[in-house]
Amino acid sequence: MDFKFAKDRYDYELQRKEQLTGALMLPMTALSILGGALIAMARSFSYQDDLLNTFFGSLIVLDVVAYFVCLVYLGRAYHRQKYIYLPLLKELDEWEEEYHQFMSYVESTGGHAPGTEQPVLERIIDAADRNTRNNDARSGLLHWARVALFTVLVLTAFAGIAYVVDQVRFAMPRPEPTTPAPQPQPQNTTPQPPPAPPNREIREGDSGPRRP
Repeated sequence: MDFKFAKDRYDYELQRKEQLTGALMLPMTALSILGGALIAMARSFSYQDDLLNTFFGSLIVLDVVAYFVCLVYLGRAYHRQKYIYLPLLKELDEWEEEYHQFMSYVESTGGHAPGTEQPVLERIIDAADRNTRNNDARSGLLHWARVALFTVLVLTAFAGIAYVVDQVRFAMPRPEPTTPAPQPQPQNTTPQPPPAPPNREIREGDSGPRRP
């Protein structure tokens, strides 16, 4: 196998590792936002209608299950970061010096020893293959995490519809019926006739009449 091809593949898998780690941030952020919305709706729901309660409660239970499934997949994808790296440069340098001494000894005895490139190539191939398998596994976990996140999004949307219906029917303040103000009675403007003169009271023997 070509040495440059193997080295490029090794570098590509390490770059892919960083891309997979960065791809976890968006689902984590979306999951945090949806979890906050879910808690807010569950706390402020009025729970006054049995049918609506059953529908909303079922969605919340399924939503919580999908939420934790997504969280598990994201956690596994994040923590599965066991990668293989090439030896340190100092170690390679010391090995190369020892290997040259070995080659000199073999050649002095009439034998033939392979160059230093082949052992390093084997290390690169082993590391690249191990990292490829690990990246493939993390990619699969991230895929199922996104599927679970989409499920959380859909269930939260339906729960939001039930929440809006509940708020409109029960939680929003309703205007109180107002009692119509009493209408003023029209005053009678018809002029009243003058009262009749009072009666006279006369006691016998008095000098004159007396008014009551």
